Amino acid sequence: MHQKFAELVNQCRRPTVELLREVLLCRREFSEAESNFITYIAGFSHHEFAESLFSDFNLAFLEGTSIFFDRDSNKFHFKILINDQSHHCKKLHLGSIADNYNSPGFGSRMAFRDQNGLYIDSLGKQLRGLPGHQVKAYIAQGISGITENVVSYQRDLQGYCLVTHFVIAAEPNVDINLKTIFGRVTACIFVNILEKSGWNLSLCRFEHRDDLYPLLKNICWYVLDARQPEKIIDFLQKIGADFKLMQYAGKEHDYLQEVLPEIETMILEILSRF
Repeated sequence: MHQKFAELVNQCRRPTVELLREVLLCRREFSEAESNFITYIAGFSHHEFAESLFSDFNLAFLEGTSIFFDRDSNKFHFKILINDQSHHCKKLHLGSIADNYNSPGFGSRMAFRDQNGLYIDSLGKQLRGLPGHQVKAYIAQGISGITENVVSYQRDLQGYCLVTHFVIAAEPNVDINLKTIFGRVTACIFVNILEKSGWNLSLCRFEHRDDLYPLLKNICWYVLDARQPEKIIDFLQKIGADFKLMQYAGKEHDYLQEVLPEIETMILEILSRF
């Protein structure tokens, strides 16, 4: 890994517009994979800071889509969110994806911000000793922190250079940044998490979050029939989302290999209209 790349990505835990300008300017110094990851940060996880820079760097989302176009390098970037339940689906683990697609994994981080927009480096230290209800109230008033692990896979397909970003959002932090996690997602491969499991990323918990419905509706869902998918199907039907129920074929099955060609075909169909 390029040392300067590592330093800049670490600084992006506390992003500013000027920092992201510097990071975008440095992409040519980095490897293909590192450069693609920087483009992912700008277009997706750190979108709110980088959006004002898009015109300067010939970056834009294609109208009405979640496809991020880098005109200078003629690459089309899109995000596939994976609900990582590796004890059910070994090859959906990010390490397996990195190995299978011969692409390194990187971490996109952003520190939690309090209600005044100030970065908090250690939320645990900030909340130490507070009772549970005060902890929940403090977090609820804050602004999205984010922890994502990303593998960026590039390949040429029918004359287009496609960069697929396989993204796993670290479970414990998602309650406060669901709009960031589910924003600008093309497809989601989802293994249901039971509502009482202690994990946060369960669609069962989103039923009363109607503010999320427009985001969730625009995602193409692939739901593995592994853990009580009935509630998930009912919910996705309720909000009018496109989904496909996939038969569970065991822990070792490569579900990503099964669905990626279908997702790529969908991307190509969209691109043919532009």
